[in-house]
Amino acid sequence: MRKLMSVAAVSFFLLACAQAQEPKQDPADLLRSTDIALQKAVADGDLDKIMTFYADDAVLMPTAEPIVVGKAAIREEWHHILSIPDFQNKSALTKIDVSQSGDLAYSMGTYLSTMQGENGQPVTEPGKWLSVWRRQADGSWLIVADTYNTDIPPPDHK
Repeated sequence: MRKLMSVAAVSFFLLACAQAQEPKQDPADLLRSTDIALQKAVADGDLDKIMTFYADDAVLMPTAEPIVVGKAAIREEWHHILSIPDFQNKSALTKIDVSQSGDLAYSMGTYLSTMQGENGQPVTEPGKWLSVWRRQADGSWLIVADTYNTDIPPPDHK
């Protein structure tokens, strides 16, 4: 009987340990939710939140502008974008691909931005974007390279 109780106790212990382990989240699913959170931050115009998605050594390659290097410079670029009068942005994630090693990935999609043009009239800019993400030690994802470009000649805006 004592042996049976010992076996039962060990079994319950092992079962409890197995249940306590959290299931690992698929890296692509985590990146998808992270990318969607970034899209929401952009749509909300939340500069501080946008910056939480960039690595310190990230680069941004905007349309018709020089490369922007480092988080501080990227913050300035996003501040400029979000300061465009009547700027609004809607994005749609179209693809995520995670490397076999699981440490790098890219996301891509389309966007539609509206803003006030130089003449004070609304301007609509359709385009696409591509972000390269690096997985962090804690499993989160940060952007290391980001680019976007328009499907039309870049509109003039205030």
